[in-house]
Amino acid sequence: MMNSWGKGFLTSLMGTTISILLTFGTSALVDSKQKADTQRQTAMMVIHDIDVCIDQMEEMAKDEEKRNNAIQYVLAHLDQTASLPEDTIELALEMLIDYNPANNIFDDAKENIFKSSQDIWSNLDNMAFIDNMENFYDQRREVSGNLEKNPIFVHPISYDEYIEMTRNSEGYRLDEVAVLKEKLKDPKVKFYVDLSTIRTRAYRTFAQMWKDISDRNKFIMNISDEELAEYIKNSQRSGIPISQRELMGQWEREVNGNEHYYYHFLEEDSFCIEDVMLYPNPVYNNDIIITYIFGGKWSLKNDTLFMVCAPKSAEVKLDTSRITYRPEMRDSVKHMIRKLDIAAWKESLRKSPERDSIDTFHVPTKKARDKIEMIESRDKDGNVNSRYLKRVKDKLTELTQII
Repeated sequence: MMNSWGKGFLTSLMGTTISILLTFGTSALVDSKQKADTQRQTAMMVIHDIDVCIDQMEEMAKDEEKRNNAIQYVLAHLDQTASLPEDTIELALEMLIDYNPANNIFDDAKENIFKSSQDIWSNLDNMAFIDNMENFYDQRREVSGNLEKNPIFVHPISYDEYIEMTRNSEGYRLDEVAVLKEKLKDPKVKFYVDLSTIRTRAYRTFAQMWKDISDRNKFIMNISDEELAEYIKNSQRSGIPISQRELMGQWEREVNGNEHYYYHFLEEDSFCIEDVMLYPNPVYNNDIIITYIFGGKWSLKNDTLFMVCAPKSAEVKLDTSRITYRPEMRDSVKHMIRKLDIAAWKESLRKSPERDSIDTFHVPTKKARDKIEMIESRDKDGNVNSRYLKRVKDKLTELTQII
C-alpha cells in the first residue's frame, strides 16, 4: 500500500500537471481567438477598401453622365452659348479640363498595410482570400495607369494649359464661354467628348468587377453586410462624447489658406455659420473678402448633432476695404468688383436645396474639449466625411444671429 507521503506527492504532481495543461490550453485558446479576430479585422479592412473603390467608380460614372449631358446641351445650342446657364457651362468644362493632375484617385494605404505587415500574413491563412485581394490590387493598379495615361480617359485640356489660358485672360478670369466654344472645334476635344459613353461604361464595368471580388471575399470569410457596417462604424469612432453646454460657443474650420468656416452655436438652440473666403488677385494687393452667412436651429441628442438650416435668411457680404492697387490698375479692379454679383449669390444661396435640409453629425471631442470632429454619414454603406473644428477663444468675426 502507498503511504501518506506517496499519496501526497502524487496528488501534488497531478495538480501541478493539470495546472500546466490548463494554463497552456487556455493560452492556446486565447491565441487562437486572437488570431481569428485579427483575421476578421484584416479581412474587413481590405474588403472595405474594395467597397470604397467601387463607390468611387460609380460616382465617376454618374459625374461623367452629368458632364456629358451638359456638353451635349452646349453642342446643341452653340449659337446661344452666351445665354446658357452658368452651371451648365461649368459642368461642360469640367469634362475637358484636368483641374487636379497630381491627385491619385485611389488611396493605397490599406494595400501597403496588407502587403507589408508580417502579422497580417501570419494570421491570414486563407489563400483564396489572399489571392482575391492580390487580384483586386493588381486590377486597381492597371485601372489607375489607364486613368492616368490612356487617351480615352486623359482630359484634353491639361492643367498647365488651363493655367496658361487663365494667365492670358483679362483680369486672370477665364472666359468660360469663349474657351468652350473654341475648344469644341478641336478634333482632340471632339474625340474625347465622343468617347464619354465608353468612359461611363468602363467605370461601371470596373465597379462590377470589384463588386464580384468583394462579394466573393465576404462569402469566403463569412462576413455579413451588418458585420462590415459595424466594423466601419467602430473604426470611425474617436474621442469622447460632448455635452450641449460644451458645444456652445464659436468653432473654426480651416478648409484651406483662403477659406475658413466659423460655426457659432448659440443659446436657444440657434446657430450661425460664416463661410469666409479670401480672393487674392495679381491686379491688387491683399484680399477681397466674401462672407456667406447662414443659420438655423440645432440640437444635440446623445452624441448626435442635428442642424436645420434656414436658407431664406442667408446673407452674402463683400469687403474690399483691405485691397490696394496701383493707379493704372484702377479700372481693371473696379470692373472686377462690379462683376461680383452679390445679390445673385445671395439669391442662389437662399434657394439652395442643400440648405433646406437636416444635417446629422456624430460629434466627439478630445479630452481638452478644444477640438471636435463632425462626422457626417451620407450613404447606405456608411462612408463618411469628417470635419475637424477647433474652439475659438477670442471672437474673430462679428456673427449675426440668424433664425
